[in-house]
Amino acid sequence: MQNGRGKSKYSSWNPDDLTRFRQGAELSRREIADSLGVSYRMYCYYESGHTKIDLPLEYAVRWLAKSGKDKPVVENKGQGTLTPFQKERIDRLLAAIQNYPTSNLDEKGQKILSQCVNEISTLVDVVA
Repeated sequence: MQNGRGKSKYSSWNPDDLTRFRQGAELSRREIADSLGVSYRMYCYYESGHTKIDLPLEYAVRWLAKSGKDKPVVENKGQGTLTPFQKERIDRLLAAIQNYPTSNLDEKGQKILSQCVNEISTLVDVVA
């Protein structure tokens, strides 16, 4: 066992399989890393064989390869705007979360709601 993971947590793919799927999806290493939510450096470790390929990574790459033109490649990372309609919907969601009666929620539920408000507010500030 390595890093507390059993053999079943790793893919049977080798680095060549990963490269083949990436190229089949017509994605650069940077594009697929952004799409998978891993750093470019980490993705290069996978393709070079330096790091074992996890099963969730294999599944995500398979999905990206099959999704064709609909693949969620992050192109303008950190940039974007919200429409007035989207801003209003987010504001209403935040208000609903903040006004939700928390008296019958356990501590974990209250913490989750609080974190949701903080995260959504942060994202809106970055994008808007």
